[in-house]
Amino acid sequence: MTDFQITDTREEILKILEERGAVLQKDLWKELNIDSSKCSRILRKLEKEGLIRRVEVVVDGVKTFKIIPAGAEEEVEEEEELDLKAVLSRMEEVARLPPCFACIETDCEAEKCLKLEVWFLGRCRMLS
Repeated sequence: MTDFQITDTREEILKILEERGAVLQKDLWKELNIDSSKCSRILRKLEKEGLIRRVEVVVDGVKTFKIIPAGAEEEVEEEEELDLKAVLSRMEEVARLPPCFACIETDCEAEKCLKLEVWFLGRCRMLS
């Protein structure tokens, strides 16, 4: 990628952020049709210059960055709080699953499983 192409890509990134606000890094490199490492290098430079912020987020179980224009600080905090709520909600869902879903015992019999019995009794107490 030449210096001219990098400058054009930088300008495209800043234009996209101006129009949309925040964008996921993975969506940005796909839209610009550049590879992820080139996109990362350009974004790190923009971040060092104070033009953007990169906030680490997890989307569909995959770590990526949310790219935010430098003046959009309030937006970040609200979205981070929403992500935390989603994580807590998912943890509550997982906690309601019986231990068999994560059991590594290959010769376990459900009728004789102490972990399953403890879980079941706990669920019964919660419902009563």
